[in-house]
Amino acid sequence: MREEHIDETIMVQVRFLPQGLVQPTAFIWRERTRYLAGLGRQWDEVTDTGQWRCFLAQTVAGDTVELRWNTRTQEWRLKRAWWREQVV
Repeated sequence: MREEHIDETIMVQVRFLPQGLVQPTAFIWRERTRYLAGLGRQWDEVTDTGQWRCFLAQTVAGDTVELRWNTRTQEWRLKRAWWREQVV
């Protein structure tokens, strides 16, 4: 896998769960929709830009991504990605 530091704003499709939980299901990055197959670890981080809810997720293509949601501003960011090697 190839790790890439991205840290770009993205649009995210979410599912609202009971107890007020938010679960990302897909995101748009660089004009391409990437659907999520599952979520892994989740954690909170506080930075100078606010409180972030962080998600490790796997796309249906098998790539792993770190998504971040600013709970104050509602901004979503694609922080990092681990891309699978392409087989041709």
